[in-house]
Amino acid sequence: MNSTLLLSIWLLPLLLATLARLRHAHWLLPLATLPALLAVAILPVGTTVSLPWLLLGSELGLDETGRTFLGFSSLLWLIAAVYIAGSQHAITESGRFRVFFLLAMAGNLGLIVAQDMVSFYFGFTLMGLSAYGLIAPASSRRARRAARTYLAWTIAGELLLFTAIIFLAAISGGALTFDALQSIPRSPFTVLLLIAGFGIKLALPLLHWWLPPTYAVTPVAAVAVFSGVMIKAGLLGLLRFLPPGDATPPDWGLLLVLIGTATIFFGVVAGLLQKRPRLLLGYSSISKMGVLTSGFGAALAFPSAAPGIVAALLVYASHHALAKTALFLGLGLIECSGRRISLLIGLGFLAFVLAGAPLTSGALAKAALSDSLSQPAPVLVTLLTVSTLATMLLMVRFMFLLWTRRQRRILPLPGVPLLAWLYLVTLILVLPFLVSGIDRLMINVVPVSLGLLLGLGGMLVGSRRSRANVPSGHFDL
Repeated sequence: MNSTLLLSIWLLPLLLATLARLRHAHWLLPLATLPALLAVAILPVGTTVSLPWLLLGSELGLDETGRTFLGFSSLLWLIAAVYIAGSQHAITESGRFRVFFLLAMAGNLGLIVAQDMVSFYFGFTLMGLSAYGLIAPASSRRARRAARTYLAWTIAGELLLFTAIIFLAAISGGALTFDALQSIPRSPFTVLLLIAGFGIKLALPLLHWWLPPTYAVTPVAAVAVFSGVMIKAGLLGLLRFLPPGDATPPDWGLLLVLIGTATIFFGVVAGLLQKRPRLLLGYSSISKMGVLTSGFGAALAFPSAAPGIVAALLVYASHHALAKTALFLGLGLIECSGRRISLLIGLGFLAFVLAGAPLTSGALAKAALSDSLSQPAPVLVTLLTVSTLATMLLMVRFMFLLWTRRQRRILPLPGVPLLAWLYLVTLILVLPFLVSGIDRLMINVVPVSLGLLLGLGGMLVGSRRSRANVPSGHFDL
């Protein structure tokens, strides 16, 4: 039973992909997520199965880390699938798009339950290469250029990971499971390969060049899973291949803390310079991946505190995945139907959530990560506070761009995508109160308030200067 359920997480999306080009196959997309959702609901933590006939001998299982990743990933794939199934967008209605969507889903969900390097690599590669087909239709020259850029960086990351796996297998005497690799020391070259390979997926600075053009042209439902789910495969890869402890020297953790810190501020500065909401949200994701990278670096640098830090990282990754997916799906509703006050209110709430405002899941994630870092690395708690202020600035800029967006004719809102988005927004609204007390959610008041005031002040000054520069008799309509 366990082996059938875990294996069907891979197989059902792959099997449904063979039917996805049929005329009325769009509702097959949500169906593909059911084995993963069922596994999260009924399989106990610690479940493992061996499949010696699969690949080079696969190990599938569900540990605490995998359960968390599988939980938010399968839920968000389901919501994105329902959003796509009810959409009338020409691209997402095509059978070609549905095939690649299911293949990317199979790879992403499959790598989460993989407990050996080869199975993880198979899922990682399937997800990365299949996402190429989601980026845009072949008829768009700009989209083809973005797709080629994405593919080149993806293949580079997979080659780096493949090389690291070869070195790890040689050092371990051919052992391929993550359990067998827990205590085997990593050479500096192998660690560097892993950081670079997964750093591409995390879009760390100088490894991020695939992200802006991809987010600019890809259908918004696919961007939502890019930013909410697939980008997190980089964090999961680091957790699997570089577990905190004796296997990885602490100095690498300090390096990752520095890289993560640079990523946080790079994402914020680059995001504030954007004039397109999609790209601003993309650079915001880069900044948040910097928070996760810094936290993971702290876990490597302070092995005794690693269990608590990793648990907090899982909370933070779940929060970001839900909030960022909802932001992109809400933005998609505005792109297809026009700007409405009701949509802006919902997106404004999500902007506060992403920034970590009090009484939101962002506050809960910040509290968990701050508590885990307060003893080993108090300076990172200060960094989190600054990050909260900076994210609030980004979100004010995001809402300003939506408010000043050139308004075209208002079209009816698509019913099914709207319901899928509202369900996700409602879940984000109530979830923190279901898992935590109100007192734990009352943090970040000062950085969020200060970021809001600074952001509004900056937008007001910028708006006045723009009006002053408009020649008499000419208006930007």
